[in-house]
Amino acid sequence: MKDKIAILYNLNRGKFEYETEFDSKLTIDSICKALKENYEVIKVEAVKNFSWIKRINEINPKLVFNICEGFYGPAREAIYAGILEQFKYNYSGPDSTNLLICHNKFLVKNLVKEIVRVPFGYSVNDKSDISKIKIHKYPVIVKLNSEGSSMGLSEKSIVNNDEDLLKQIEFLKENYKRNILVEEYIDGIDISMAYIEGIGAMGPCQINCDSLFYDYEMKTIKDSSVDIIPMNGIYEQLKDIVMKIVKRLDIKGYAKLDFRMKNNKFYLIEVNSQVSFHPMGEFITCCKKDGYDFDNVINHIVKNALKSKQKINSVGIGEM
Repeated sequence: MKDKIAILYNLNRGKFEYETEFDSKLTIDSICKALKENYEVIKVEAVKNFSWIKRINEINPKLVFNICEGFYGPAREAIYAGILEQFKYNYSGPDSTNLLICHNKFLVKNLVKEIVRVPFGYSVNDKSDISKIKIHKYPVIVKLNSEGSSMGLSEKSIVNNDEDLLKQIEFLKENYKRNILVEEYIDGIDISMAYIEGIGAMGPCQINCDSLFYDYEMKTIKDSSVDIIPMNGIYEQLKDIVMKIVKRLDIKGYAKLDFRMKNNKFYLIEVNSQVSFHPMGEFITCCKKDGYDFDNVINHIVKNALKSKQKINSVGIGEM
C-alpha cells in the first residue's frame, strides 16, 4: 500500500489581490503528477473557513505537502504549519517559526546583515515612526514589510523626495493597514537562489522584465512578458552566502532567496520560506541550473520530509 500524501494548497482563481501568491492549477497538478507513481496523492484546498482541517483528519496522511500562503496578515503562511503541528501531522517545507520570521523582511535583514549586504532601511508602524526616518540619499523604495509577490508595489514605490515618500507611506497605510518598510533602493539586476535541505544552494536565475523592478504588475497582469533564465557561470560565493543565511535563520525544508546584484555585489532583498513550485518559476529554474528537474525536486522534498515522523521545529535563529 502506498503512503498517503495530502497536498494542502490555496488555489489562485484570479479573483482577488490576496490570491496573488496562491498556486495555479498547473502548479498543483504538476506536483501531483510528480508524486503519483510512488504515493497515493490527495489534493486538499485550504479554503478560508478552515473546513480543510476535517478533511485532513479524515485522510490521516503520512505527510502533508504544505504550499499554503494564507489570506491576510504577517502570520498568514505560518498558521497552516502551526495547525498541522497541533494535530501532530508531519509536513514538508519550512516550519511555523521559519514561515513567521521570514515573512518579516525588516527582521530578517537585521538578523543577517553581518553575513550579506542589505539595503539600509526603516520600519514604519505608525505616524510617529515617520519622524525617525532620516534619508541621506534618494531614491528609496517603500513597500509592505510582510508581503510577497510584490503586493502593493508599483513604479510609484520608488520615491525621490520627502513629499513623495510621505504620499507612498500614506497610500500603503490606508490601503493595507500594516507595517511598511522604507529602504535604500538598489539599482541592479533581480536574481534568485534556491535552497533545499539535503541538496544545498542552487542557482542563480535572473529575472528580466520591462519594469524598474519585478513589481506586482509584472508578477500578475504582465507575467507572460517576464523572462526567468538561469545565469551562466559558477557562483560559489553567492552559494556560500545562501548557506550562511540558511544556517543563521535555521531554515527547514527549503527557501528561495531574492537578491539584487549591483557591480557584482549581492544585496539581500528577501527570504521566501514558502516558495512557488511553478514549473517555470524562479525556484525550479534555479534547481534546473544545478541539474535537478521538477520531479527530482518534488520527490526529494517528500523523501527528506518522510525521514521524520513529525516536523522538527526550528528555533528561528542559528549560529553565524
